[in-house]
Parts: sequence; structure tokens; C-alpha cells
Amino acid sequence: MMKKIIVLLVFTPILAWSETSCDFDYLRSELPTIYKKIVEKTDTLPKVFSFCNNHHHYLFNVSMFQKFNNGQGITRSLEKDLFSFLLEEFNANSYSRTSLMVRKDQQLELVTTVTNHHPFKAEEIIQEVFIDEKQQPRITYGEPAVFERPQSIFAKFFEPTTISEEDRLYLEKFKPFVGSHRLN
Repeated sequence: MMKKIIVLLVFTPILAWSETSCDFDYLRSELPTIYKKIVEKTDTLPKVFSFCNNHHHYLFNVSMFQKFNNGQGITRSLEKDLFSFLLEEFNANSYSRTSLMVRKDQQLELVTTVTNHHPFKAEEIIQEVFIDEKQQPRITYGEPAVFERPQSIFAKFFEPTTISEEDRLYLEKFKPFVGSHRLN
């Protein structure tokens, strides 16, 4: 009897998760936890682009781009083209972009923009980030604050873009680096 209870306790969260649809609400509620697990495993604060198409959750660690581009990060225009391309290629219904920002007072903030395609909706989740080399975990977060941000430049990736065939071939090279997980 005890074994059955243990098995039930272990698999109940997995079964509940497997019935989840990947959409705006999923990204808004789950991505902060997923991001923190990435930070914990890598001991870095990467820029992450994540998106959904009903039953699949896709994740792209933008910080990896530096390894393939002689240590240089991704430019804003390439980021817009790449993310718009990926959203179209994978028929996404929603996406999120998470990165570290520095306020004027030098305080670090984790900023996540979550955007829904239809109906359009954009929210920003902001958390202060604290790094203390003497503590474990060395990276901790403040309370999240949520704001509606339909005018954010990071809420514009669903807008149609025109790219040349040459650019399309270049952007295709990023597709193998997009991780995928089927939710149900």
C-alpha cells in the first residue's frame, strides 16, 4: 500500500503537467521557475527566448549565440528577425523573452516579456536580482512585479517581417539549437 502511495505522489505532478496546454498562461506561470533552474544549473544569467504552439514548449538560450559568433552577442535587429522567424516557423501562439537588465542605479533586474498572439496581450515580469559570492545559492531574486506592456519593443516579434532568401538560410541555422518539449 505504501509503495502505491509513493508512486502516486511521484507521478501526480507529472500527470497534471502532461495535461497542460502550452500558451501565454503556461509561459507566464512556468517560465520563471524554468529560468531559475537554468540559472542554477549553469551558474549564469542567460538571455532566454521561449515560445509555445499549443502542445510544444520551445526554448532557445540566446546567450549560446556568443559561442558561435566570436564572443559577440546577438544584435537587436538580428534578434527581432530570428525570433520572428522562429515564431512563424513553429506556428507559435505565445512567447517570452527573459534577460538581465541594469537599472540606472546599477541594480540588476530580470525582465521577462510574455506575449500572446491572438488576442494580443503583452506583460512584463520584473524581479530584482541579487548576486552574493559568499552565499549558496549565490543568485537570488526579489518579488516579481507584473506590468502590462503592449508597447514594449520585446512585444513586437509577432509583427510580420520580410526577410531575403539569404537571410532565411542564415536564420535556418539556429533551428537545431531550439529545444522542444511536448506537454501532452
